[in-house]
Amino acid sequence: MSTLAWELAGGIAPAEQIEAKAGFWSRFIESRQARANRHVCAHLVVMGDERLMDLGFSKADIRALRMGVISLPNPQEG
Repeated sequence: MSTLAWELAGGIAPAEQIEAKAGFWSRFIESRQARANRHVCAHLVVMGDERLMDLGFSKADIRALRMGVISLPNPQEG
């Protein structure tokens, strides 16, 4: 624990009193989800149309994927 945290906490603060702001975690999770989506899209782009159709992509989805405009769904929104 840093000296500043020690002073602000008035000694040793119990773990349940130390909370990160929800905004930080939301942004952190969103950034990790966006990174994962980019990673998945990079792999989908190199797959053939037939394989993508086997995976459930429509022709419109494949066209959007090839143009770089498809966005994967965010599981937290659904």
